[in-house]
Amino acid sequence: MRPWQKTRMHLIVFLFLSVVIILAVVVGTATYLVNRIYLADQRRITMLHQVEYANKMASVGRLAAGVAHEINNPLAIINEKAGLIKDLITFRKEYEGDEKLQGLVDSILSSVDRAGAITKRLLGFSRQTEVSIRPLQVKEVIEEVLGFLVKEAEYRSIAISIEAVDEIPQIESDRGKLQEIFLNLINNAFAALNDGGNLTIGFAPAGSNKITISITDDGCGISPADLKKIFEPFFSTKTQSGGTGLGLSITYKLVQEIGGTIEVKSRPGEGTTFTIVLPIKMPKEVRDACEYY
Repeated sequence: MRPWQKTRMHLIVFLFLSVVIILAVVVGTATYLVNRIYLADQRRITMLHQVEYANKMASVGRLAAGVAHEINNPLAIINEKAGLIKDLITFRKEYEGDEKLQGLVDSILSSVDRAGAITKRLLGFSRQTEVSIRPLQVKEVIEEVLGFLVKEAEYRSIAISIEAVDEIPQIESDRGKLQEIFLNLINNAFAALNDGGNLTIGFAPAGSNKITISITDDGCGISPADLKKIFEPFFSTKTQSGGTGLGLSITYKLVQEIGGTIEVKSRPGEGTTFTIVLPIKMPKEVRDACEYY
């Protein structure tokens, strides 16, 4: 019976190993499928939030355009009447020496010019809803974005400095996406800065076909644990103050869409630096993808 017992043991071992392998394959396949379903669900939720965010931004753009048009009409009337008053003061001798009155009229005209510049910037942002790849100066885009934030910087005594090499070439990109990228990053820097902090924006060529833009603040910094998740959707260290966790993830996606890369370096208590590398001449496949978006 010894050969039969040996054969039986072989069969038992074979069946046992087969069952173990089958169970391992079933568990592994099930785990893989569950993970794929989970990731697909997460991507679906992220896409829904991004679509919602895009619709919200488009609505804000349309609202901003409407507000800008409505404000421009009374501004034109104020500018015309203030100019007429200044002419009357100039030509009438009884008001000729009244410097205070002339100063008040000049103050009205300068305020009208400032309000007009704000409405022009609003219209500029609202018109960038359509993708348009064209040559542009990155420094000019940064200055447009800073125009919206300069008052907050003055109120909080935040010093903003721009460091640029003279020979920064034009790049091919989409102005609207660049504006949104820089607005998100600068707003993020403002949130990290204390009153009296410093924000530095630098430009430099990176090889023959790329440029580098760095945005550096000396704020609270980011912990190493949070730094690994900084670009993940819905991750935010400011949830209690209304943060949604979508700003940096959308910024990361926008940078990729225009053919660039973004990196972040930070040390707690010392500050944070976001570094963006953009192509000077956009590759054809990236251009086609941008036009598709």
